[in-house]
Amino acid sequence: MKRTLTSLCLLFGLLLSLAACGAPAAGTDPSQTETAPALQEICDGFLQAVAPDYAYDIALELTTNPDFFNSAQGGRNAGSDAEHAAAQYLADVMTGIGLQDVEKVAADCDRWQFNGASLTVDGADYAVYSYATASTPPEGLTAELVYAGKGTMWDYEDIDAAGKIVLIDIDQRNDWWITYPMLEAQYQGAAALLAANVGGYAQIADDALNSQDICGPTAIPTLSIGTADAQALQEKLENGPVTATLTVDNEVEIGTGTTYNITGTLKGKSSDHQILVGGHYDAHFWGFQDDNCAVGLVLAMAKAMIDSGYQPENDIVFCLHGAEEWGSSYTQYDWTVGAWEMINNVHPDWVGKTLAFINFELPAYEFDTYTSTYSAPEMYTMLDHYANTFPYSPTPEGCFPDGVLTDGYQTYTYSDDFSYYAAGVPSTVNGFLLQKDMETVFPFYVDIYHSQYDNPDTYNEAVMNFNIGYYGTLAIYIDQTPALYLDFTAQYDRILAATDEDLLAEAGVDVAAFHQSLEQLKTAAETMRSRVESVNADYLQAREDNDAEKMAALWAEGRALTDQNLKAFEYAQKHLLGLMYERPIVPHEAPQENIQLCRQIIGCLETGDVAAAVDEYAWTVNNVLEWYAMYFSPEVIAIQDDMLWGEGNRDNLYWGTGISFTKADVDAATRSLFVRYEETDGDFSQEIGVYQAAVDAQLELLGTLGRQEIEAMDALAGLLAVEN
Repeated sequence: MKRTLTSLCLLFGLLLSLAACGAPAAGTDPSQTETAPALQEICDGFLQAVAPDYAYDIALELTTNPDFFNSAQGGRNAGSDAEHAAAQYLADVMTGIGLQDVEKVAADCDRWQFNGASLTVDGADYAVYSYATASTPPEGLTAELVYAGKGTMWDYEDIDAAGKIVLIDIDQRNDWWITYPMLEAQYQGAAALLAANVGGYAQIADDALNSQDICGPTAIPTLSIGTADAQALQEKLENGPVTATLTVDNEVEIGTGTTYNITGTLKGKSSDHQILVGGHYDAHFWGFQDDNCAVGLVLAMAKAMIDSGYQPENDIVFCLHGAEEWGSSYTQYDWTVGAWEMINNVHPDWVGKTLAFINFELPAYEFDTYTSTYSAPEMYTMLDHYANTFPYSPTPEGCFPDGVLTDGYQTYTYSDDFSYYAAGVPSTVNGFLLQKDMETVFPFYVDIYHSQYDNPDTYNEAVMNFNIGYYGTLAIYIDQTPALYLDFTAQYDRILAATDEDLLAEAGVDVAAFHQSLEQLKTAAETMRSRVESVNADYLQAREDNDAEKMAALWAEGRALTDQNLKAFEYAQKHLLGLMYERPIVPHEAPQENIQLCRQIIGCLETGDVAAAVDEYAWTVNNVLEWYAMYFSPEVIAIQDDMLWGEGNRDNLYWGTGISFTKADVDAATRSLFVRYEETDGDFSQEIGVYQAAVDAQLELLGTLGRQEIEAMDALAGLLAVEN
């Protein structure tokens, strides 16, 4: 982290001295003389009011009350009756604890209601759980059962799947998402698909079922089955043909659903700005950790603030989102739909007004010996300061013995905060998914996630208590600070780390101009950061001195800097945030990466080393989308591509809208190399031609993006400009 040490030391000293004295309120009237509580008193009062039992009781109610589920196996899906019932319950709770302006805010979604499913073979019942896919007729589907390995196009070479129920093994972490074998089975003429999770997810027990967002069309009925039951069915098949009856009661309605985002407000002294605190309340199975505990946490935080008598400077809006797990059919980006609709269509006015969105996922589970916060990069310095310098940030007790890591972890695309972040709202989420390498998931996600084993047995009260206190105090810290502490040197760092100068130059980008713009951005960012730190430190000094007139002036100056920074933040995400499939990137990284990979493949093929070309490089092109091209029919990949890049699907991309990458057109060569894998002396000139054409096209794109980024860096530096 780059920080001004002198300013931070001053800030630390002022905060410590402030703890021992009262100070005037931070209003806009310079004549006010009423003494306000010290920050220590505010934070201590809030922490003393925190009640993890209250959060647990809310989570337990959402986990066990049958009114909040559609099937006997759970499930509270987008736009469903159960989601609507839970929405009303949560609105009533918000009203009951004293939040104001409580609303159930309607947003569009595709509706999914899973009412139940059954599988019967030879009079025996086998447990199954559905994805957001098609139903069977009410009387069920009776058909022959066949086993198709991993469900790839190669697995069907000797199988007639037409009209049959196909059973496969799947590892959705190491092999492919359920979408691909589902679409392959449909293409092969299958009537339905059963998938046993032999790896990747639901590994806690051999009866564990799993459900994920489908990232595709409704297609054919597609269900999860336990590995023990799948093995039993395979053993039956070894003794001859097997007939099964599958009944699936799914209601998947495209374009007609309504989800609700429930909001309630703790009113501030001013409503010009707000802090948003949220989680989601839809769920697969029982959803205790994901995300009932987050709902309980959000409401417990609100209650603790109210019970402690805290009056914020800004509105604090508590928002529980629907349609997070799934919310739209026929799109690669089918999750966080409720949040995306909220910030883009319902409340686009929240961009430029919201100081921070503090989001929660699975917040009552001890994933490791440490915890962290994922955030927009511009928030890294603030979060580091809050955790390590702000004297009232809580430390973990009874959990996370190695404390809070603050090296800076960019928020990923797997939770509601990304929809807000991409729209231009500074956003965070507790470190719930990836380990500190930001590549490896925590074991919870291999064993328990999105299975029926996500239940109250996973609860850790110490973690819940810490997260309520830590992030509630973070909200207070942001609320009591006049200038929002964003640090745009993080943009400099990420752009510099993502830049291959030689490739930019080859693509026709003026590298000297690129670096000049980057350095100007760094200078402007450092100047803005210094000004923010200075105003905040001076404000704390004035507060300690009971100088109401100076406080009001500094608050106004800080608010002006905040507005300037929020405009710059929105601009930065619109112009310097891209996606490569689901991975956040600097936009030019996508063609740059594809060019590098294609050239490595060409080098292997020129020496006849097709095995190295396939094993090391070919499958990683287009952020590993080529992996799927090796295993699934071109007709299946065409559906994938249409969902991502189809002209008619551009209004169905949600948080991927306008920031996705351009695919390198190499599928034909990828499949060819896979088929020719064992050749040692073949002629690969045709494949080399495909990869070279892709290089040429991606170079042109790289040049365009590089020049656009020069303009964007110049504009961002201008937005950050302040007088010295």
